[in-house]
Amino acid sequence: MSRMVRESQTSGLRERHWFAQSLLKQLRQQQDGGAPRGGLLALRGAVLFHLYSALVGAVRQASATDLDDRLSLAVLNDTLADSERPELAILRSALNDPADVIHWLHREINAACGASGLAHRPAPRSEEASLTFAVEDPNLPLADGDMARLDAAVQRVGVLLQEMAAYTEEW
Repeated sequence: MSRMVRESQTSGLRERHWFAQSLLKQLRQQQDGGAPRGGLLALRGAVLFHLYSALVGAVRQASATDLDDRLSLAVLNDTLADSERPELAILRSALNDPADVIHWLHREINAACGASGLAHRPAPRSEEASLTFAVEDPNLPLADGDMARLDAAVQRVGVLLQEMAAYTEEW
């Protein structure tokens, strides 16, 4: 597991991004190998966690204030709304744009941390439409659309960390 951001001079933001890349690669390999769905979902969650924690760490580092009890990008964004720091503006723009994969990442983390009723569960087939055939929803976890968004999220977090690196003390 990577270092906690607040416990190290070197915050580990790029390290968390590396973990996310590595876990996504492992997820793809296991998915191709037919691994059980539970393990694949756990790997997916780990990828999301590492990406999100890198962004939370970047905001905390940029804020130069004690925000250890705030773990949500939205809460951090609201808390630091008056800040003029460029790296916060970069992330604020990404978080507030519904077309940006960072917005999707934030929603996925909220769904994962929310009530158990928000968890992704397959819907039972309807008997009313028994003559129709089931088509896989490309947006369900581990489906093609979801995996494409995971790839895009890894790339986008890497770009954001690069853009913010000019303003941070990251290694």
